[in-house]
Amino acid sequence: MRLDTFLSRFGGISRRQSRKLIKTGRVEVNGAKIRNPEFKIPENSSIFLDGNRIVPYGKLYIAMNKPVGYVCSKSRTEGLSVYDLINEVFSSKLSIAGRLDKNSRGLLLLSNDGNFVHEIISPRKKIEKEYIVKVEEKILPEQLQILLQHVDIGKGEYARAESVQFIDIVTFSIVLTEGKYHEIRRMVKSALKNNVVDLKRIRIGGYHLPGDLHEGEWRILTEEEIKAATGKILR
Repeated sequence: MRLDTFLSRFGGISRRQSRKLIKTGRVEVNGAKIRNPEFKIPENSSIFLDGNRIVPYGKLYIAMNKPVGYVCSKSRTEGLSVYDLINEVFSSKLSIAGRLDKNSRGLLLLSNDGNFVHEIISPRKKIEKEYIVKVEEKILPEQLQILLQHVDIGKGEYARAESVQFIDIVTFSIVLTEGKYHEIRRMVKSALKNNVVDLKRIRIGGYHLPGDLHEGEWRILTEEEIKAATGKILR
């Protein structure tokens, strides 16, 4: 297959755009920059665009370390968007599997695979999401136990943690399987009479935020990482 055809078909872009990207040296085949759009790709080749691998099955699974100040929306009317951090070739195709609010940070998973997104966000699937929470006022370990009960978070909604763990006098970890709007912040306000000053997601399912994935960075997930997040193979 020609390189421009491959990039267009599996990168989700036009043939014209793929040719431009190739000619400007942004595409590598097996570690070598290729500037010829008509280059014939050898079998079992690895093709990268801006350092990110383009895979021939057409489905994309991405992990991002979201910084504070970015919204999980494709609309730019609310300010900076996490989609601004992703290569433009991919961004229009991806949906977020479990959003974080503007003032929260940490692990985001994005994909163009609707089954994957559903597995992550559906409360029925009970996929665990783990967060590190820092609060404004001091807390005691025993106070956290109330978060394991059904907490009234207002507007007729209730929330309950699967587990909590005291870390220090202003920090604890919490595991949830739902994703209600501002759920943790509302739980802390209602049950602990406290305010969240920092909220970081560190795990979805069995997939942990990589220590070498810095804030604002993203990477394509491996087959094993996809399975770790959902507990199953989805391809």
